[in-house]
Amino acid sequence: PETPIYRKNMVLYNLHRAKDAIRRADAAILVEGYMDVIGLWAGGVYHVVASCGSAFTTSQVRALKRHSEKIVVNFDPDAAGSNAAERSIQMLLEEGMQIRVLQLEGGLDPDEYIRRHGAERYREKLRSAPGYFHWLADRARSRFDMHSAQGRVAALQFLLPSIQRVNDRLERAAIATEIAAYLG
Repeated sequence: PETPIYRKNMVLYNLHRAKDAIRRADAAILVEGYMDVIGLWAGGVYHVVASCGSAFTTSQVRALKRHSEKIVVNFDPDAAGSNAAERSIQMLLEEGMQIRVLQLEGGLDPDEYIRRHGAERYREKLRSAPGYFHWLADRARSRFDMHSAQGRVAALQFLLPSIQRVNDRLERAAIATEIAAYLG
């Protein structure tokens, strides 16, 4: 029923309908597929777009950025979703987007989650989604022993490539300081 927007091999499902809601919310929600968009839209969450399984491109990021510099990435919790989220997030960082990451419990994708738990609970999760670097720091905390010097160094080495992708030098320094304090 939806018509994707095509520009230079760019497909962002639902952008033509979501753009006003994205502006009002001052944020976009990026999901993996059109079923997630349809499920969220049916639940009254309108500022949502999907990359539709295609490789996320710089053109897509720029199209989103015209409407808001803030984005919540909510990909499926499986391995493919995690990999797609990581690739997408790196591009979003390089374009200067403010990123939060929403991971839904129970291994549910956004469409399943909203059907099972309702739109209001999804919105609560959305509001409490951590910023990307805090989400990444929590991942580092779960992977490395933060009680040993070796573990802390490994965690910082894990985080450093993502922090270095932030183009603005002052922002990069602020993020590094904040994440170091967050990790203790």
